Amino acid sequence: MNRSTSPGLGQWLTVSLMVGITIFLLVKLYQFAGFRQFYPAGLTIAGVDVSGLTRDQASELLTNRYIEAPITIYHGEEKFDVSPAQANFTLDKETMLSEADFQRVQQDFWAGFWGFLWGRPIEVDPVPLAATHDREALRELLQEIANLNDKPAQPPQPVPSTLSFQFGEAGTRTNIQASFADVEAAMYRPVDREAHLIVEPQTPERPEINLLTRLLVNRLQDYDQQTGGTSSVFILELETGQEVNINAGVAMSGMDLMKVPIVLELYRVLDGRPTLSQQKLISDTLVVQPDNISANAILNIIAGQDDPELGASLVTESMQKLGLVNTFMVKPYDDDGGAALQTPANSIEEPTTQPTPQMQTTAEDMGTLLSMIYYCASGSGGAISAAFEGTVTQSECGEILNIMQQDKIGSLIEEGVPPTTAVAHRHGWISDTHGDAAIIFTPTSDYVLVIFLYKPDWLEWEVSSPLIADISRLVYNYYNFDNPYLAGAQAN
Repeated sequence: MNRSTSPGLGQWLTVSLMVGITIFLLVKLYQFAGFRQFYPAGLTIAGVDVSGLTRDQASELLTNRYIEAPITIYHGEEKFDVSPAQANFTLDKETMLSEADFQRVQQDFWAGFWGFLWGRPIEVDPVPLAATHDREALRELLQEIANLNDKPAQPPQPVPSTLSFQFGEAGTRTNIQASFADVEAAMYRPVDREAHLIVEPQTPERPEINLLTRLLVNRLQDYDQQTGGTSSVFILELETGQEVNINAGVAMSGMDLMKVPIVLELYRVLDGRPTLSQQKLISDTLVVQPDNISANAILNIIAGQDDPELGASLVTESMQKLGLVNTFMVKPYDDDGGAALQTPANSIEEPTTQPTPQMQTTAEDMGTLLSMIYYCASGSGGAISAAFEGTVTQSECGEILNIMQQDKIGSLIEEGVPPTTAVAHRHGWISDTHGDAAIIFTPTSDYVLVIFLYKPDWLEWEVSSPLIADISRLVYNYYNFDNPYLAGAQAN
């Protein structure tokens, strides 16, 4: 049998494949020889693929991606396209292109050819971005955007019809410092050049104390002008010590409000717990009674003898020790004799309030005394402990406040707060002067409120009572802004 010597199909295929591969490689070698003057395959400059580009083409592409392409900055839903040049963004193209040239020339021929065949870098490192920008210029740019879009929170406003304060409106504020990272990252990227500013909500602030003061001044000025009288108000927030003082240093008749220092002085002189009869005298003195018998009886106990005038003198002396220099008694109740002591409040000029010479105080003195009792009762020490050297105890101060809470009249300061609110107060009135001094215990704040109203000759209850209630309600609503008491407002 004769064996054929002609090539078979498989051999022809093999030879053809080898010839084809050889031709392909020769073509690619020829192409690569021309390609060597361009940047190698897979080379990136600042994250931009510059394969097969000339130096000038790569420079133009970098400019297009980093300088000409805007950055999109979002402020909430608002969108702003800004040029990097506004932040003085510049590319150091000379440095980057020189590094790219180095990568091109240092590459081994055959390694470069292999990378050319597969379209990926071989013995080529990416060239990092070399760029700078002006952070202050960027800050100014972001501030301009913020100024256009931020909405400042609106402050609360008074509601005269209800003697309360309405909520302000929430706002927004751009946190520029916190926004830098995202904006700068977008600026230093060749794609996805978007950034979001950090916009923080701003809640409206509580009403400031000067707003309350302004409202009170306006209200009291109306009273003073319409009646020819004088109003005096002292407010003290007991946690922060924040004060409101409106004519609070004006000398006023002491009236029944002076019974508070009388009871405090009794506790100072007693060696132990009050007897049952003394407890009744204390209760009758601090709570509404039709006469002044109990208060004068306590003055005798303070004096240690049947001499209420001496007791009054000792009360005055203790007030002086506490620094309450405008508070004094020279006579017991129902005794019209005697001359007034000279005090800073009544000696500067002729008092327009015609205070009684037997006993005087000021809204500030009375409010300060109540605050001293409050701090003593809470165990905070203070002036009473320092001045009286422990002769008045924390529990005794607490007893004074507890008894004062039983002074229920349903008007004046009490009327201006919710019925469930604890009010430790002592009120009083004579023909031309009405007053109330209280500590009000509320969910958000405990505070002292002292109000005196004077009108020459005769002050009508129909004038004083609703006005004092309105002032009390306005102060309560200021300190309890989120949950105001709206019942019974007597707005003008």
